Amino acid sequence: MAKTVTVQPSYEFPQANHSPNQKLLKCNKKNDFPEDLFGKLPYEILVSIVSLLTLKEAARTSVLSRRWRYLWTFTTGSLDFDDSLLLWLMEYRKVINSYSEESDRFVRWVNEVLKLHQGPTIDEFKVCFSVNEKHFKLDIENWIRFSLRKKVKRLVLDLAHTRESIRVIRQYTLTDQFLRSYHLDSLTTLCLNSVQVTGEVLEYVLSNCPFLEVLRVEATESLVNLKPSGPLLMLKHLEVIHCFKLENFEISALNLVSFKYYGHVARILLGDVPNIVEASYSRAYACSLVTNCSQIPSYLFQVETLSLDLSLRLFEDTPRFPIFRNLRQLTLTLVASGVEPLLCCTSVLEASPFLHRFVVKLTYLNGPAGELKVLKVEHPHQFLSVFELRGFLGCTIDMELALYILSNAVSLQKIIIDTRDPYAEDMFWDERDPRLKEWGTARARELATRVPPWVELMLL
Repeated sequence: MAKTVTVQPSYEFPQANHSPNQKLLKCNKKNDFPEDLFGKLPYEILVSIVSLLTLKEAARTSVLSRRWRYLWTFTTGSLDFDDSLLLWLMEYRKVINSYSEESDRFVRWVNEVLKLHQGPTIDEFKVCFSVNEKHFKLDIENWIRFSLRKKVKRLVLDLAHTRESIRVIRQYTLTDQFLRSYHLDSLTTLCLNSVQVTGEVLEYVLSNCPFLEVLRVEATESLVNLKPSGPLLMLKHLEVIHCFKLENFEISALNLVSFKYYGHVARILLGDVPNIVEASYSRAYACSLVTNCSQIPSYLFQVETLSLDLSLRLFEDTPRFPIFRNLRQLTLTLVASGVEPLLCCTSVLEASPFLHRFVVKLTYLNGPAGELKVLKVEHPHQFLSVFELRGFLGCTIDMELALYILSNAVSLQKIIIDTRDPYAEDMFWDERDPRLKEWGTARARELATRVPPWVELMLL
């Protein structure tokens, strides 16, 4: 399997002034390195080796000898054009005026590599940068044509705009008329972020990609209804993220393993999904599931890993969860206000008798720690072995939650206290006031004195 690593566009790729095929046929042994252990291997094997490298690593092999000079252009591995780090840094520093210049540079980089590529197939084609359809529509379409002609297996178009440029970036629109000119039967993964796509287009893709295993659609306002005509026999992982115009979503996927939905309340129907073991929900839809526990879909009772982001609201009444007997890992994101987070956690723990790992992310923590109360339950949590608390600042709420776990998880083996912002995993660093982290670290050390010696404590 091809190794995929982010490629930075600063590297100047060798220019092919002659046909790479002609160059490959002309091997001058005098100019080869005497220590070249691969010198006698057939070109097919050398190309296979290069295809295991990232694009940047493969290009670097061109300096080894004349024989290796153009091998990188025959890679059949991953063409990963990911410049998201630069884009994030530009937004963080509020450098908005140079977006156009950087987009031009990025598009030229991609086009130059594709012009030099000679391989018959590629495993993955990935573009991750903010690209405006108004100026680069033809380039984007040429990229898609290139990948489909190369029988790509994993196609990732992440054209996400930044928050600062949301009013000026126009998203690319993918149509079924465009796709009808190409065969899609090689696709196993399709990820579209900030690409306008309708339900009709996705239905066409699903009906013409017999081996599609992963489908991810994010940040499109064109998706309103999605109801494929038949069961999806190969689909294993499905994600629908921030598609806020979605009203109706109905599929049947016999081999579906994981499902992720982040968005508002919509009609979500998963038909026959006997193999699902992981689910993740966020925003209003997650809150609606907890508010109306009696309407929780039946397939959630068979999942082993569940994630609920409930940070959009506070719950006036403690949620009464039904029993999740298969649940082994649970992640909750909660608003840290009053006693609601603690009551919500105790309720869900009581409803998950076989839970092994529990992760809590607390947002909007503030205020010093007051008088701490340690709540003891009648039936301790027998199987909980790992507890992770993110966003810890040492306030009353998070301290009491940590002490509750220490007092009632009789099989606890490890506790992780993370003082970073609970969303820091989605950012390159923590933007919060450093004084908050210092305060949280000091309070975490105080908490460490209450941790039993047989429990491993990790402070982040």
